[in-house]
Amino acid sequence: MKRVVCLVTFLALSVAVSHVHAQATGDPREGLTLARQVCSECHAIRRGQVRSPNSRAPTFLELATAPGMTIAALSVALTTPHAGMPMFRFTTEQREDVIAYILSLR
Repeated sequence: MKRVVCLVTFLALSVAVSHVHAQATGDPREGLTLARQVCSECHAIRRGQVRSPNSRAPTFLELATAPGMTIAALSVALTTPHAGMPMFRFTTEQREDVIAYILSLR
């Protein structure tokens, strides 16, 4: 839980300097497909999963329901290197799709 709080704090602070659209524009179905291919090795990506394969990786449900979680915060998380998170080179569309999927879990 402490790692989620740290991640959320980092992401919330990042929102202040980010200029990302206020409404998701991605396709959650495409985001799920990409999450299965890229993210599921470390993260629990489905609503019913209670633990991530990597114990340091928050579940997508934890991310989606974290207080203050926004599109901007998720965008920063997917484009800024941070401890334990490999950097993926998503296209803008792919990033928007993954974000739309994560937020659809709310």
